[in-house]
Amino acid sequence: MATCATCSGELRPEWRFCVFCGTAVTPTAVDEAAAEAPPRVNPIAIVALVLACVGGIPAIAFGHIALGQIRQTGERGRTMAIVATALGYPWLAVGVVLLLRFANGL
Repeated sequence: MATCATCSGELRPEWRFCVFCGTAVTPTAVDEAAAEAPPRVNPIAIVALVLACVGGIPAIAFGHIALGQIRQTGERGRTMAIVATALGYPWLAVGVVLLLRFANGL
């Protein structure tokens, strides 16, 4: 949110005057608040979650890569990356079990 230049009170976009000190609100103060967009969602976290839902073992790698990027950039999507990574490990276990079963001739 924008803040009042005089009293540092938080300003809402619909206000024409600061309710705390009565100073007129400049349009730039309100525009600055509207211009602040939330951080975007990490696209690799989205890919990791999709891969984890369809049974992709690469979700583990994509999830770990996304977590590293999110830690560095502050993007959103940390929960998606964690869920994708957590779902990827059971798929890995299923893949190993199936590989061993077929390798031993059922």
